[in-house]
Amino acid sequence: MTLTRQERSIARLAPQDAEYFYNESERHRSNIVAVYLFDATGAVGDLDRSAATAWMRDRLDQARMFTHRIRRIPLDLDLPHWELDSHLDLHRHVSAEPIDGPGWEAVQRRISRIAGTAIDLTRPPWELHVITGITGVDDSPDRMTAVVLKFHHSAGDGIATRDLGLRLFGPAPDRLPPTPAQAPNQLVELAWAAMMLPLRLVRFGRGLHTTQEADHRTRELSAIGEIVEPLPTRPMCRFNSAIGTDLTFDHVRMPRDAIDAVRAAVPGATVNDVLLAAVSGALRAYLAGVDETPTGSLAAMVPMSLRGTGSGAGGDTDGPRATHLALLSVDLHTDATHPLARLHAIVASAQAEKARHRNEHVRKSSQRIETTPAWLLRLTGLARRFQPHTGETVALHNTMVSNVPWVGTGLTFIGAPVVRSFGVLGVVDGSGLRHLIVTSEPSAVDLTFSTDTAMMADTQEYKRLLRASLDELVVAVRD
Repeated sequence: MTLTRQERSIARLAPQDAEYFYNESERHRSNIVAVYLFDATGAVGDLDRSAATAWMRDRLDQARMFTHRIRRIPLDLDLPHWELDSHLDLHRHVSAEPIDGPGWEAVQRRISRIAGTAIDLTRPPWELHVITGITGVDDSPDRMTAVVLKFHHSAGDGIATRDLGLRLFGPAPDRLPPTPAQAPNQLVELAWAAMMLPLRLVRFGRGLHTTQEADHRTRELSAIGEIVEPLPTRPMCRFNSAIGTDLTFDHVRMPRDAIDAVRAAVPGATVNDVLLAAVSGALRAYLAGVDETPTGSLAAMVPMSLRGTGSGAGGDTDGPRATHLALLSVDLHTDATHPLARLHAIVASAQAEKARHRNEHVRKSSQRIETTPAWLLRLTGLARRFQPHTGETVALHNTMVSNVPWVGTGLTFIGAPVVRSFGVLGVVDGSGLRHLIVTSEPSAVDLTFSTDTAMMADTQEYKRLLRASLDELVVAVRD
């Protein structure tokens, strides 16, 4: 089908991005939060809101989301689109406030509040929080400023976050070309969507047929052992129930030399595999410590970037799609008692999942969303809110471990050099413990975990267990 001039000029969300928009609810926040800590030791006075707003105003052209909001079509007859916010008020997006006390705990509290609150999706879906006067943080400069960039997942993924950080805090940013700003008449848009509805239903039917054939072929390949399907269910644990209202997070720095020593001892292992094994050991120990050892092995959702992997996956990175991810389900083998045996098993499981997602039939099956009507995506998002999170098992995975190759050096904020950067993932019903691995410097890897305070009141204990789990792996490869 050849699109009309109007259809081409409207910047619609891709279905994968619209799904995040439609899934948004009180207990399913789709926030992306990137935290940058800058050395403010030599600064004269703390930055105020007017200075932070002026800094941000000079960078509004670095992403469409800074000046555009997401607009739904009536009755969701078509996908939402980006629309220029002609009444953009930066004071509703930018804040600058001093920290409310010394030490890491004060930083935790402030960032947890920022990460756990909803983004107003009636406005451009982003916030910038500048936190000044940070002191008393171990292994850090005497005084720091934190810049917290928060935006909705429908506007980008982890790699997009990294690239945006480079444009905002790197050398003087290049001025980018204007982004699409057409705001179609809503009545015209509704009429157009209604006219196109029969054609979109035909496309949906064809898409269902194609993906059902791919599903059938995938089952055949699984039956002969050519691909390995993940287990459909896992034992439920405390982190798979409904979340409360209080998000918290903590941050662990893992020494790179220890990770590399373990990785080198296990053929085929990656940095991510070693950290998956560290998470596995910590999760196993934490649940045992609260007398909740699961009846079988737990698994992790592991997002894998599809950028540059070809058409239909993530190859069209210049197109409208903002997120380019496949969601792997990797067995953590938490039922294995020896840490090295656990790592060997995780390496094999991760390799099998990557191979499965490279299979053309599995990829075709995952493309069902590309022809799914907007109204059905919306109904699915509404139905998710009523999904029970009780019982003995959960589907596919118990936690999430994401990995972003960050760039944390050479960045500055109004002359202050970056100290380090990390991200904070939101938690949702059924997934109340999430980990984000950020590789930004040669000496250490930053691992941030987010959870609900009702599920894990003491993050210090889990933090200790993560370090201890890596130490166990180091000892195991030396023996």
